[in-house]
Amino acid sequence: MKTILVPIDYSDNSLNILTYALEIARVAGMDVIAFHAFFPIVSPPAAYDAADVVMALEEGKAKELESFAEDARQLAAQAYASQSSTITGTGTDRTIPDFNGIKISCVTRMGGAFEQIMRAIRLYKADLVVMGMQEGEALSQALLGSTTISVMQESNVPVLAVPKGAIYKGFGSVLFAADLHHVNARTDLHLLRDFMEPFQPKLQVLHLYRTEKQFEEFEAQGALEALSRNFRDVSYNVSFDLREDVAAGIQEYIKEQRADLLVLIPQKHTFFERLLGKSITGKITAYPSVPLLALPSSILLRAADAEEEALSL
Repeated sequence: MKTILVPIDYSDNSLNILTYALEIARVAGMDVIAFHAFFPIVSPPAAYDAADVVMALEEGKAKELESFAEDARQLAAQAYASQSSTITGTGTDRTIPDFNGIKISCVTRMGGAFEQIMRAIRLYKADLVVMGMQEGEALSQALLGSTTISVMQESNVPVLAVPKGAIYKGFGSVLFAADLHHVNARTDLHLLRDFMEPFQPKLQVLHLYRTEKQFEEFEAQGALEALSRNFRDVSYNVSFDLREDVAAGIQEYIKEQRADLLVLIPQKHTFFERLLGKSITGKITAYPSVPLLALPSSILLRAADAEEEALSL
């Protein structure tokens, strides 16, 4: 993984999001693209060439974003120094890393946020998108924001949603809440493996059944083979449990595992929609400090297509 794309909307959480992304970039050796999409307050006069006006606006916004990025760089160094000062007796060299060594490119584009973010993912070959959560404790549109949800559902790269005010503490424990019904021996989970590689976390894979019938009928062999193949060099465990309320079950496991990160594969019209349902709003995120990593739904679609093709041969 080489490049992190960080959409910036200058909300209260924006500085923290970019700082969080810089921490990930420092550990993983990645470059950062700070990205801002905007609409002008007023339309340019008809007498002016529209392309020239757009270019001038984007250049002006880029300078503002560069200043913002430098603030985030300084904040990241201060946060690291503050955390280091609380660690005693470890015998570890806590020299503040050189955040100035992280390459930050600032890009601004006039247009709608969702459309421009999706375009930027493709144009700059982003490997990870880091976005923000709103205030609250629910995995809902009110918490994630409609743009974040839309990007999660359409992106072909992982999207990390960072809660407001979250402080980067590394990813020592990762909970992958997977609907293993949709995972088979051909499923490719390298995007999750690549994300975890720099952090070397303990991985807990969780599959929750809703009913006894699902438990009795589910054949997990193909899914287990996929996990074994994808996480050959990863320390992981797999848990199966029966919970009528999936969101509440995930919440309990987040607390039990003291997870630093929750990973989901948002499937349109299925698992993700159920998580967004009104009946479980407010339950999925036990602690708003736990970030959510959404893997592309295309992972499961490609696996299903490959299985169907194999059966047809």
